Amino acid sequence: MAAINDDDAEFDPTPEPNEEFEAELERQVAQVPPELFEALKPLLMLGSVANYMLMGHDEDPVPMALTELLGYDLDAVQRLANVKDTPALARVMALHTLELFDFIQIGIQVYESPLGPPLQAYLGRHNVSDEGTESLRTYLLSQGEALLENIGHYLSANDADLQEELRMRRLQTESIFSRLADTLRPYYPPGSSPEDERAAALDAADEAEDAEEAAVQVSFTHAQRATLALALRLPHLLAGLGETPFARALADVPRFRKKALTRLADRLLAAEDDVPFALTWSEMLRLYQAAHVCALSSVAAVSAVGSLEDFLMSGRGDASDAPEVTAEDARHTREAMMAMMTGFVEVVEANHPDDEDVAAARAEIGRLAELLEE
Repeated sequence: MAAINDDDAEFDPTPEPNEEFEAELERQVAQVPPELFEALKPLLMLGSVANYMLMGHDEDPVPMALTELLGYDLDAVQRLANVKDTPALARVMALHTLELFDFIQIGIQVYESPLGPPLQAYLGRHNVSDEGTESLRTYLLSQGEALLENIGHYLSANDADLQEELRMRRLQTESIFSRLADTLRPYYPPGSSPEDERAAALDAADEAEDAEEAAVQVSFTHAQRATLALALRLPHLLAGLGETPFARALADVPRFRKKALTRLADRLLAAEDDVPFALTWSEMLRLYQAAHVCALSSVAAVSAVGSLEDFLMSGRGDASDAPEVTAEDARHTREAMMAMMTGFVEVVEANHPDDEDVAAARAEIGRLAELLEE
């Protein structure tokens, strides 16, 4: 049996919108109890979160199947999510009754599907306890079913055939979730996925460490500052290429988070020549490890085209009108960078020969270097 659509005449008995229709609609909206929205607000909120977590990946099998079967899409979700007061809710209930029916039943299905745990975890990260998220789920299931029953009575007007169509609509929707359960994946608003929030917490921890009292002061020349700033950008560049085990492993080095690397690189470039440059302990360790990686990159195959010297020779990533890099230019660049990087590494190790943090940082890069031998 075909699924029911808002376009089906049986379930949309209202005439085409016109002045008379609008006037009647406004009259009915005015008669709706003003507390209706507040009463349904928790249900609409939970339904919105559930629907977005599903329909946000609108190219995935379940959302596509729902769109094909029900004509239900992100526009429908947005329409319900935009309801902020009783008049707006009353209009949606009058003009998009079947969408509201689908909105509620899909929300229930999301909570009962493999998306349920990540959905409850998401709510839990927003100041809702485990007990609270479970009670929200119970609320949605009970109140949602009650609302579905009321909408069903309204849409079918006690017509047995129409009631059967609504029943089949729910069964077809449940079948989609059941058949395609292994394709479900949660959609999160930008910046709010578990990975995003973990990264934000780590970035905040880095920033707090980098704001501590300076541990050392080093005098750098302009060329040294520029080269060290380049070394700080290199780990993220290589990790982004991800063409070798070494490059891929760089992304997992705790001190190589992009924001921390960029913050220190920008500070180096903005510093004045021949003025002692203050480094916190965390910044010194970060620069120490970046210098190690840059030195390794000068002599080992860290990308698909080889070493940093090979990378420069390949012209990869350069503009088409960029000047040609000769073999001699690349060799001189590599030798200069190698000298600066090894020099900085040696200064750190000479001044902190027995420090556990320095030893651990050196060992971490040593484990990465072993990947270059595979």
